[in-house]
Amino acid sequence: MLNATFAALLVLLCAPASAGEVELSLREYSGRMYEVDARFDVSASSAVVWEVLTDYENLPSFVSSMRKSRVLETREDGVVVVEQDAVGGFLFLDRQVSVCLDVKRALDRLNFIDTCRRDFWFYEGGWATTDTLDGGTRVSYRLQAQPDFVAPGFIVKRVMNKGARELLVQVREEILRRAARR
Repeated sequence: MLNATFAALLVLLCAPASAGEVELSLREYSGRMYEVDARFDVSASSAVVWEVLTDYENLPSFVSSMRKSRVLETREDGVVVVEQDAVGGFLFLDRQVSVCLDVKRALDRLNFIDTCRRDFWFYEGGWATTDTLDGGTRVSYRLQAQPDFVAPGFIVKRVMNKGARELLVQVREEILRRAARR
């Protein structure tokens, strides 16, 4: 009975979560390196999309996992240094993670890399936008991360999948809210 219950729990936990219009893939590479590749289309201008993506100080107001996000510095070379704390969970266990991102925006792309390496050996990614034929915007997200904490791979994958999916759904919802106000 215990094995059947555990197997059922694993199936439930590993099943992909539905997120409407967000497409997401998560791959695991050797050395506990994970890569998230995701995208969604939204009926909003790229200006509204970038307003949301670069609203670092207000991220906790629309991303539920974000506990803190604050700009530490804006350098002359255009790099914005952003400190963020977020919480990810699995069942009844929550873990807070911290990153200190160097963020660089160039036209339709924004790249970030964690320079503090408190909770990740490697954490790098970015956002990109392209205009769609119907006047909306396609938003793409990529993240490569190698956590420095020990947890079974299926747990890390589940937490990363759930966290990335929720992030994208909540960012998409905020974009739509702001577009509706205009």
